[in-house]
Amino acid sequence: MRKIIGVILILSLVLNLPIFSQISAESILKEAGNKWSNVKDIQMKLSITLYSYSSKGESIPQKMTMEMFYILNPLILRINFLDPALLSGQIILIDSEKKLMRFYIPATKQIIESEFTQTLTYTSGLNLPFISGKEEDFTLEVTEITEKNEKIYKIVGKPNTPELKTQMSYFEFYLTKIDLKPLRLKIFDLQNRLYMDMLWLELKTNQNLSASKLRTLPQGKIIKQKEPQNINPIPFFSPGK
Repeated sequence: MRKIIGVILILSLVLNLPIFSQISAESILKEAGNKWSNVKDIQMKLSITLYSYSSKGESIPQKMTMEMFYILNPLILRINFLDPALLSGQIILIDSEKKLMRFYIPATKQIIESEFTQTLTYTSGLNLPFISGKEEDFTLEVTEITEKNEKIYKIVGKPNTPELKTQMSYFEFYLTKIDLKPLRLKIFDLQNRLYMDMLWLELKTNQNLSASKLRTLPQGKIIKQKEPQNINPIPFFSPGK
């Protein structure tokens, strides 16, 4: 369970790249980062499918669906798990202002509470969901495709560094051309097999989300942990700093 949560919580898109007059993957991502860095809050629904493979090469998918609520100031992140049944009803709350992380478990009606000490700062470079590195760490290419009469940017990134080359073969990131909303992220393993497929099912911004409501969890017995949880939050687009 901790492994699944850890994987889910490695999600940020941080961009601090120069704008080019010519259309390029870098300039598109920079424009997207600028567009979404000024929102007050974000509400979205995500589907994440992780794939493992049998000795015969057959894919074994594990799919998760969740709702996410994110307020920039004070920085609060809440994740409500919807599917599968094993995760349904579980809630993760990261409260940077109160320096707390809470994990609600409906089966036992417990709230696991620990100190959240990680500094929520961002560095320059390119960080996609499940992916991080400097601009020069990737070779980026962009093509324009059409799906269901909608113009879409498809950005393909191939790692350049030895370390990143041991983690993936490449990734594909899709976003709309008109409003630069993310649609899909696909990451492929070293055998060029699909490892992770993330879909944005819904996305809304500036919904006047209430910090007090996000902080409110179902009633449960609070169990405090001494060890702090160093887990990355899941913002949508955040400006590089």
